[in-house]
Amino acid sequence: MILDEIVERLTGRWALSFKAWCYLTFFGILGTKTRTYALLDITQLESFLLAISVHLINAPIYYFFAHKLLKKRFTEQLSLISVISCFLFFILIITTSEVLITIYVLNETAYLGPQIFAPLFPSLFGFIASSYLLAEFDENRNDIKRLAFAQTTLEKTAEESQRQIVIERTQLITAIQDSIFYQLDALKKQFTNLKNGPHRSQIERLANELEDYSANTIRALSHEIAEDLTSINPIDRLSFIGTQKIKSFTDSYHPFISFKFSLFALVLVGGNHEASLSGFSGFLFQMVATLAIAPVLLIGKITTRKYSPRNLYLGFASFLLTIFLSGYILVIVAHATTLINFEIRNQYTPIVFSARTLAGVVLSSLIVTIIEARRKTVEDLIAMNKKLQVDLDWMDSRSRELRRELASILHGPLQGRIAGIAMALRLNAADEESNSEEKSKKLNEIESLLSTVINDVQDLFKTEKNQTEASIIIKLIKLRRSWDGIAAISWSVKPEVFAVLPVSSFQVISDVLYDAVSNSVRHGGAKKIDIIFGIDSRELALIVKDNGSGIKQDFTPGSGLRKITEAGGTYQFKPEVEQGAQLVIRFALNASNIIDISRLPTALEKE
Repeated sequence: MILDEIVERLTGRWALSFKAWCYLTFFGILGTKTRTYALLDITQLESFLLAISVHLINAPIYYFFAHKLLKKRFTEQLSLISVISCFLFFILIITTSEVLITIYVLNETAYLGPQIFAPLFPSLFGFIASSYLLAEFDENRNDIKRLAFAQTTLEKTAEESQRQIVIERTQLITAIQDSIFYQLDALKKQFTNLKNGPHRSQIERLANELEDYSANTIRALSHEIAEDLTSINPIDRLSFIGTQKIKSFTDSYHPFISFKFSLFALVLVGGNHEASLSGFSGFLFQMVATLAIAPVLLIGKITTRKYSPRNLYLGFASFLLTIFLSGYILVIVAHATTLINFEIRNQYTPIVFSARTLAGVVLSSLIVTIIEARRKTVEDLIAMNKKLQVDLDWMDSRSRELRRELASILHGPLQGRIAGIAMALRLNAADEESNSEEKSKKLNEIESLLSTVINDVQDLFKTEKNQTEASIIIKLIKLRRSWDGIAAISWSVKPEVFAVLPVSSFQVISDVLYDAVSNSVRHGGAKKIDIIFGIDSRELALIVKDNGSGIKQDFTPGSGLRKITEAGGTYQFKPEVEQGAQLVIRFALNASNIIDISRLPTALEKE
């Protein structure tokens, strides 16, 4: 797979590009100058002019190859054979030009090995390295721009979604208050007429109206809100595809010293170059120099890997120090060959040999550096895609969950209790034994009960328009989101719970539930967790059930369970559970910052 990626980079739009030619020409001029000066009996100026003339004369040929023979590289992938063939042919033309200038301009003897084969491996390595680096750098830059665009768009979408959810919830509640409670007030006023002369027909008519209102208006509205769940358009995923201009992306690159790849380049490229230039003695000298700097390169690899990701300056300092020490050792090795009378024909000066060798090390290290940066960018893109999927699903589900909350309030405490009041009216109308005064008294009690129902349900629909988390449902959605992909979390909340949980208690409840879920996953290996909210014996009861391995015999309470007692609650595990564990958490209704007891319906009102 790695080989396929390298081939893709070499055969794309950066194959024999102008930028690649600039880099190749710069290093080619330096390489040709130092090589011809060591090989031929010419001056520094003559070797420099020879190098410049050779590369400038062949610039039009390079242009012809790049923009004529390989012009399809801008629109499609080329074959590797065609690209390598063109480049080798171009190298052959350059070396031929050098030989001709050497013979006919400088009047010097040309050498087949040093002038034809010696530059072959360095030139080919330079072509592959420059084309790969340019292609990989360009691809990495584009991916970083896409990553920045997706991140910015996600932040904006999250903020907009949060505002939209609050607005939608407020609008729904306002519509419910405008449609339902005005009609309830109108029905309530009819009790006044009944008090003056309670006739059976009038009582039954009011009972019929209440039953019809409960069965049709309230039920239809709750179903309509619930059915709206399927019509909500999800957030467009394509809106996150794009690029964003960024000022600097150099922070994505951390300098690394390449050990294995550098040794490979020094042995293969440098060894073949020295062998072509000076025979077996040159190859042997290259191997000795490579072994001499190998420990420094290994230490440099370790230090740059350790410090570069943490601190760019320390990593860069380690990189430069490794290059400096390697160059110093190479100079010493080159001088040592003179002291021991190790004969190498066409030998470079120590400084030139050190510079040429270090160029291979630096180029190899650059390739590894950009590969690591590219790998990190790809990992960031994969992580961003996962985050997008989780966050967008979360945003899409928040509206559904909040609508379910409103629908459950309508369908449960309101519809059921209105139906109960209608039944009480029918019983009162059918009562033949009570006198008018007793029936009026019962009507007053039923009217009072209707007023209480209206007030209680209005409390359930109270909302703070500027409150971003006006419902415990949002905390539950965030809890499920935080464990997405690890455990599936579901919940059910009885409607009366919404009335007794103030916003100030949401964070405490959320923290307690997070620790409970964490214990189920980490200690029990649970994959499915159910949370049930209810009111039991004037206490808030939270039941957390999982399908894990259950409670261990040597179980000891941890910080998560201690947090429950610190918040004023109690807990216990149900031992009779067949599979998994069941934790029951209770908070007293008068506990500080947990329950607002003044909003709890009385026992009579819940009947």
